[in-house]
Amino acid sequence: MIVWRILKRYLPLSGSALALWAWRKRDNVIDWTAFGIRSAQNLVNGNSDDPKAEARLRMALVMNTRVRSAPALEVVVRDGIAVLKGVVDPQVHDVAVKLAGRTQGIKKVDDRLDEVRGRN
Repeated sequence: MIVWRILKRYLPLSGSALALWAWRKRDNVIDWTAFGIRSAQNLVNGNSDDPKAEARLRMALVMNTRVRSAPALEVVVRDGIAVLKGVVDPQVHDVAVKLAGRTQGIKKVDDRLDEVRGRN
């Protein structure tokens, strides 16, 4: 409730506008919510390394213009291993794997990405 009051005060958007935005971005909203829940569970169990590494990787992916627009890219970090899943373009595949490999806290990249194949 407090967050809602803050949003209404500083973002002059109606509830229906926020609902429309959330609907259009529902895949991202669900993905980030799942990340938040996983992170909270890890933090309660005393593991802060995986949530930090996953947050760094997610931010690196969001900041990259080629990867940002890949809705099918899924990211999970467990025990320092970044698991990348989904069906993406070949360019997105290469960039995502490179970014994951360079992210602090990631020890290994488990590349489970499939590439989109063009129609013949």
